[in-house]
Amino acid sequence: MRHALLIAAALMLAACGAPMGASENAPPPADAPITVGPDYSGDFDAIGTEPFWAVKVRADSFTLTRPDAPEVTAANPGVRADGEQGVWDGTAGEQRLVLRLTPGECTDGMSERRYGYAAEVWIDGETLRGCAAKTAALAAQPRP
Repeated sequence: MRHALLIAAALMLAACGAPMGASENAPPPADAPITVGPDYSGDFDAIGTEPFWAVKVRADSFTLTRPDAPEVTAANPGVRADGEQGVWDGTAGEQRLVLRLTPGECTDGMSERRYGYAAEVWIDGETLRGCAAKTAALAAQPRP
C-alpha cells in the first residue's frame, strides 16, 4: 500500500509538467545575461565636419554651435528612447533643435578619436551628420 501511494504521488507530480517550486514569474538565474539598451545618461559631445558643428548635451541644456551661425541653446527635456537611438528634442525661441544618437563606431574623418555613436542634428530643416561620445570618454582620449 505504501508503495502504491509513493507511485501515485510521483505520477501526480510528473503530470504537473513543471518542477516543484517552479513559477512562470520566477526571476532568471543569477548568472543569466542582462540585456539593456545604450546608456544615454550624463553629458555628451557631438561634432561634425563639412560643415563644422558641435553639440554639447548637459544636464540643463543642449547647445549647437557653428562657425557662421548664432549659438542655439535649448532646455534639455531629457533623452527619449526611440528603439536603440537616443533623442533630445527641444526648442530655442522659434527654433526646434533635435539631436539623435545611434550606437555604433563612428569617426570624424579628421582625428584618431573614437566615438561610440553616430550623431544627427536637425535644425530649421537642415540635417547635420557627425559623431558623438560621452564627454568623459572623449576627455580620456588624446586631443586632436
